[in-house]
Amino acid sequence: MSCNNTNSTCSNCSNNYSSCNNKCTKCGCKDSFLTSPPPCPTPQGCPDPIPCQEVLSSDCIIYNGPDIECNGDVIITSDSTWAESLQDLVDYFCNTYSTVPLMICGEDIVVIAGSSVNSALQQIVTYFCDAIVNIQPTTANNGLTMSTLTNVKLGGSLIQNTTLTNSTFALNINSTTVPALALQRTSASGFTLAVNPIGTTCQAISAQSTTTGFLSPVVDIACNSAGSIGSQAIGAKGRNNLENSVSPISAVPAVYIETSTSSASGGTNSIALRLGSTDNGSSRSGVSIEFGNTITAGNSNAYITNRIISKKINNTSESSMASEFVIQGKPGGTVNPVDQLTLQSTGQLRLNNYGIGTFTGVPAYNLSTTALGNVIETTAGLAGTMFRASSPPLSIPLVLPSLTNSEITNGVTIKPTVVYQLVNGVTTTQYAPGTGIWTCPQTGKYDINYNVYLTSPSAAAFGWGDTALGVTGVGPGQFFIGVTNNSTITYCADYRTVMNKQYLRNLYLTGGMQGVDINAGTTLVLKIQNMTGVAYTTTANDKIDWAIKRVG
Repeated sequence: MSCNNTNSTCSNCSNNYSSCNNKCTKCGCKDSFLTSPPPCPTPQGCPDPIPCQEVLSSDCIIYNGPDIECNGDVIITSDSTWAESLQDLVDYFCNTYSTVPLMICGEDIVVIAGSSVNSALQQIVTYFCDAIVNIQPTTANNGLTMSTLTNVKLGGSLIQNTTLTNSTFALNINSTTVPALALQRTSASGFTLAVNPIGTTCQAISAQSTTTGFLSPVVDIACNSAGSIGSQAIGAKGRNNLENSVSPISAVPAVYIETSTSSASGGTNSIALRLGSTDNGSSRSGVSIEFGNTITAGNSNAYITNRIISKKINNTSESSMASEFVIQGKPGGTVNPVDQLTLQSTGQLRLNNYGIGTFTGVPAYNLSTTALGNVIETTAGLAGTMFRASSPPLSIPLVLPSLTNSEITNGVTIKPTVVYQLVNGVTTTQYAPGTGIWTCPQTGKYDINYNVYLTSPSAAAFGWGDTALGVTGVGPGQFFIGVTNNSTITYCADYRTVMNKQYLRNLYLTGGMQGVDINAGTTLVLKIQNMTGVAYTTTANDKIDWAIKRVG
C-alpha cells in the first residue's frame, strides 16, 4: 500500500491508523512511512498491465484492530493475518449457514431441513407464491358490503336467516345525535321487529331512561298512517288472563301500568295513565276506551261491547271547558253501543234510558241519597221513612169558649195507636204512644196529615147543632185540631164551627202540610180542643189519626 501524503505527523503513536491521511512519527518507519517505488514500465503491447506498484503476501498483512463479532460469535481475531481472517470468515459462514433447519407454517412444511440457503430461499418464495395464488378474493354479503378491495363495512342485504349469539356479552349501539337503531320495512304485512319470536320465558323488551317531563316518554310509539279509518299505535295481547276470585291480585293482566312517587301522599294521587285526543276541537267530542270480545283469536271478528267516554260540552278555553263522563253499553239488536249512564259536568248523574217507563217491575227498594251525596237504598215507593197512628178517640171533654182555649197549642194531646213507624224501610221506634209524642228520626222534608171523624153524641134532632152556643148574643161553638211541637209552634191546624140548631150529624176535619223542613230530634204531637158545647163520648167507627212521611 502506498501513500502520497508523508508530511502529516502526530504526537501519539498508540492508535492504529487505516488511512493515508493520518501519519505518526516513530511508528516503525522512523519518522516517515516507506514509499512505494513507481511500477515498472509496462511493456509495449502488454494486454494486462499490472496496476499496482507492489504486491504483498497475505501472510505479511496483519489485522491489529479489535475482534470482529457477529451475534456474539468472534469471527476475526485481532493480530490475524489477512489470510487467516479470510479463512475464519469463510469457515464461519460455511459452518453456520451451510444448511437451513426445518421451517413450517402451521402444519405446512415451508423449508426442508438441511436445505442450503439458496434452496431455502427458493422454497420460501415458492410456498408463498403458491399460497397467494390460491387465496380467494375477499367478498362481503349478508348485511356486509365491500367499500374497497381491502375494506368491509356494515350495511347491505341479508341473504339468509342470521343469528347473533351473545351469550354473556352484550351488543351495544351508541349514538349521539341520531337514533341508535332505525328499522324500516316496506312490506304491508308482517312485523318490522320481532323480539323473542321463539317464545322463551325471558322478558322480550326492557326499556329504561332518565328522561323527564311530559311528552318525553321512555318509549315513544307513533303511527303516521293517513288512512281514513284510523291507525293502531300499540297492540298488546295476553293469554289465559283469567280472574282469580280467591286471590285477585295474583291474576295476571294483559297490560299492567304502575307508577311510583314518594311525593304522592294524603289527597295527592299518582298518575298511572293519561288518555288524550288531538285535532279534535269540536264541542261534544272527546276520547274513549272501548271494550270488545272476539269469537276467535285475532281481531277479525271483534265486536265492541262497551265504551267509556270523556267528552267536552264546551271547548272555548281550558278554564271554561265543561265535560261529561259517559258509560255506553250495547243492547241486543244494535251494532254501536249507546249512552247508558252519564255523569254530567254539574255532578248530576243521569240514567239515560230511565224516565220513559222502559223498565217495570215490583219495587222493593228506592235509591236515595244522604246529605253527603251517598246513594243508599230505601224502601220502595215514597214511604221509606214514615209514621202513622190511628184509633177511635176517647171521650173528649168540653172547655169553655175563650181566647186562650182557642189556641190549639193549649189543646188536649191525642194518643192514637201506632199503625207503622219506619226509617229507610226498617221499623224503628219514633213514636211514644204513652205520651203521643213523635220524634223526627232524620232531617229532611216531611208531609204532615191528620183526619177526624166524630159522630154527635146527641140524639136530638140537630146533632152537634143541639149546642146552646150560637144563639143571639152568644158566640158559636168550635172544634179545633192541629199538629204542634208540643209548645208554641203550630205546623198545621183546622177548626169546625157549630151553631145552635144547625143540622150536623158528624164532624169531618182533614188537613195537613206538605214539604215541611223538620230537623232530626224535633218532637210533634196531635192536639184537639172541644169548644162546641157538646161533650163527645166514644162512638164505634169514629176515628182520629195522623201521619207523617218523609218526602225529601
